[in-house]
Amino acid sequence: MPMRLRRSPGLGTDALVDLAYELLDAHADTARLAGDHVTEDEWHSHLAYLRDLQRAGREVLAHATLASAR
Repeated sequence: MPMRLRRSPGLGTDALVDLAYELLDAHADTARLAGDHVTEDEWHSHLAYLRDLQRAGREVLAHATLASAR
């Protein structure tokens, strides 16, 4: 589950689009994993990915908010 949010978070619309797609992919991954028989390690790895995504998403949104306030 690679994250696409590798670019600098201050890139405006592109970063927001990347965030939206990453969130959609994360949702699909979560639904798939919930239906599969995954190991505890796989599930913990996915939860770590979701925490990283949450952190990255907050950074993108914070930068977008700052950029729109200028």
